[in-house]
Amino acid sequence: MPEPSRAADPAAFHSTAPLEAAFARRQLAENRTLIRIASVVSLFLAAGRGAEQILLGSWTPLQLGQFAVVLAASIMLVAIACSPWFHRIYLPFAQVLIPLRGALIAFTVAGVAARGQLESLMLLPVLMIGPFLVFGLRFRTAVVTVTLTFAAYAVGAAFFELPLPLILRSCVLLLVVGAACSVVARTLEHSARTRFLETHAMAELAQHDALTGVKNRRVFDEHLEQLWRRAIDEDRGIVVLLIDVDHFKAYNDLYGHQAGDRTLHRVAQMLQTFVTRPQDLFARYGGEEFAVLLYDVDGVAAEKLATHMRKAIGAMGLEHRDSRLGQIVTVSIGVAVVQPSPERRARGAVQLADEALYQAKTRGRNRVEVLDPNAHKALETGVFAKGVATRR
Repeated sequence: MPEPSRAADPAAFHSTAPLEAAFARRQLAENRTLIRIASVVSLFLAAGRGAEQILLGSWTPLQLGQFAVVLAASIMLVAIACSPWFHRIYLPFAQVLIPLRGALIAFTVAGVAARGQLESLMLLPVLMIGPFLVFGLRFRTAVVTVTLTFAAYAVGAAFFELPLPLILRSCVLLLVVGAACSVVARTLEHSARTRFLETHAMAELAQHDALTGVKNRRVFDEHLEQLWRRAIDEDRGIVVLLIDVDHFKAYNDLYGHQAGDRTLHRVAQMLQTFVTRPQDLFARYGGEEFAVLLYDVDGVAAEKLATHMRKAIGAMGLEHRDSRLGQIVTVSIGVAVVQPSPERRARGAVQLADEALYQAKTRGRNRVEVLDPNAHKALETGVFAKGVATRR
């Protein structure tokens, strides 16, 4: 049997892939302004340097072609960085455009330096810094980008026959700059990832019940308000189920609270398996009560689901000798089928489910009782009516 404390572990609820995607989105959101500025500055630098060389007439047709590609890549990066689809499309494009642009610029710089313009070599360290610290690339992509840039410069330097001492000094400088930037970038990413995971873990713990591992009352209340507004906008119905473990005080008195906690955990995990749609929610409502929210489900389907849940708990055969319902753990379920409207409040749906649960208890327990939209129309929110008739 799993320990309750393990059930509250956030790692039990999420795989690595969604966390990585969420971390990437957060990093992009935090660095978007820097990425925009860097993309614009890179575009102006490329355009200015290219215009200067064109006016001097010092570029060959090959270099002009390379410049055209670099300029086009820079324009695309600016457009993407400033687009409303930035979070979705930036990384897929950037991890292609930035390595391509860096390699072409490094190769071109080697050619320009070979014609005596050694000041152009000052651009090379910038090409090593940008992928790690400016353009928001993931660490591995940045390493690949810098490696391609370094290789392109080395090939260009040999192709254009730069002096060997100059090649060696510039390559050593690039290696040092690249290594330093990689260490800094790795440290920053590790710190950012640690903060993200800590924040994520705290958020998960704040949303889950520590004993059972399912969502807690606060999440239920928030989700109910959201579904209520959505149902009004889309003209859909919602269903609220309140589930109570029968004679649970007697269970705790007989077996002890630790045994009661373990049983609640097992009951919660079984009930959770019936709530699978992303818009629906299963939560611990309080004590031995659980709640379910279902969106756009009719009364027949809701009653059928509640009946399956009730039977599943009985089929577990959890011993309860002080229960008068077969000496096993059972549940009673109240179902409220409502049609949200701007005139009504969401908590009225919970009250209706509570009244249905009360009926299930007074009529023998280990049963399902359903109240439909007609009962909801007659409901006075905040005034508990014990005698409301069921829809059957």
